[in-house]
Amino acid sequence: AGFDGHMLKPVDPHALANVDMLDVEAAIRRIIADVKPHVIVTFEPHGGYYHPDHVAIQRATTASFFSSSTLGSAAPERLFYGSMLNDVFRVFAAASRGRGFLDGLDPDVFATTPGMVAVSFDARPYLQRKLLAMAAHQSAFGMTEEMISNPVAGVAQMLSAFRPVLEREVFVLGGSRGPIRQWPLEHFFDGLETAEFDREASHNCAPALN
Repeated sequence: AGFDGHMLKPVDPHALANVDMLDVEAAIRRIIADVKPHVIVTFEPHGGYYHPDHVAIQRATTASFFSSSTLGSAAPERLFYGSMLNDVFRVFAAASRGRGFLDGLDPDVFATTPGMVAVSFDARPYLQRKLLAMAAHQSAFGMTEEMISNPVAGVAQMLSAFRPVLEREVFVLGGSRGPIRQWPLEHFFDGLETAEFDREASHNCAPALN
């Protein structure tokens, strides 16, 4: 979506932020009814860096988690928000200063503290995939696969700034339909007896924060 100014006011009439959120919520709820996920993951309440479409989808997803309770046992059991630790946010903001991502944003508002973290895991094994995903989203990051493979000075600086953000995933709990028996959780499905998952793959999840 196009935006105007640092506070990211959407100017594109087709931007998600300009769509009726009840319509977006209904669309997400239909997907939930079809897929029947045990867990839903979305942005934290500020949309990461106050991007209007991120804020919009976060609102609609959160609303759909609660309104999907009408699905009974098929309703998702937990809602998680992807976030960034306060110290990581500060380092990222300093390293990317002048590029518009986090300039002027208060880490105490837009980031989280370790005590709030429900799930975290080491994402370094997936770093290359995440970089390629960034290259596929050129409208946001302006990078290509070639630039990632052979970065020039400016791109190398940006990749260095992103690295601590990409290497560890951090999530806070947005909602739960049942009790949370331990904190932090070992993984998204920890304690969900109805969820079948690859235990070996979940081994990468770790409650400890480095």
